[in-house]
Amino acid sequence: MTGSRGLVGGLSRVTCFTYDLAREAGDGALVQGWGKKAQDEGSHEMGVLRNGVIGLTVLAGFSLSVTAASADGSTSGSPAYEMPAIWRGLYGGVHLGNADTDGDNGVVGGVQLGYNWQTQRIVYGVEGDFSLSGANSIDWLASLRGRVGYLIQPRILLYGTAGLGLVNGHDTNSGFAYGVGVEGKLTRTLSARLEYLAYDADNNAHSHSDTVGVVRAGLNIKLDP
Repeated sequence: MTGSRGLVGGLSRVTCFTYDLAREAGDGALVQGWGKKAQDEGSHEMGVLRNGVIGLTVLAGFSLSVTAASADGSTSGSPAYEMPAIWRGLYGGVHLGNADTDGDNGVVGGVQLGYNWQTQRIVYGVEGDFSLSGANSIDWLASLRGRVGYLIQPRILLYGTAGLGLVNGHDTNSGFAYGVGVEGKLTRTLSARLEYLAYDADNNAHSHSDTVGVVRAGLNIKLDP
């Protein structure tokens, strides 16, 4: 809108200048006399020259007006898009879900702490978690995993995760933990997630199955600025 006003103002000034120039030139021609042939020929040559000058003036004024309008419009554009801050930096949160090992089901709940990095739509990082279990054969679970995901839109992250898993029954067994999940931004610094994790731990005491499946929901909050 500002660029349009600048363009109209520039053209108006050029038109006024052109009109004054033509009137002054016309008055001069009348003073010198239009009846003499030699002066008519000179006036014709001067008219051609005058028309050329006027044309160049109009063209220059129009070019300057367009240039000014373009420069003005370039500063009034929309601000650069900024991805949500929750996908970068340190975060912590809580989770609650269900653990299943050969039909031995129980509620699990605990905390997680992690750190994210972001490169355009790719979000990657590390996360550690600890969960208490209500299953008969499992006392607690823990893991330390890498995580990488893709933002299918700025608010929604699909991710996969894998790393070290620990399962404690009558003793503590270690193994491979892996899973998938989806996380969504609620506010600039708060997100919610739903994920599935599998713990493949060697159970030497046979107090639980070698594989423990966990479905859980969680909330995360960004901890650094």
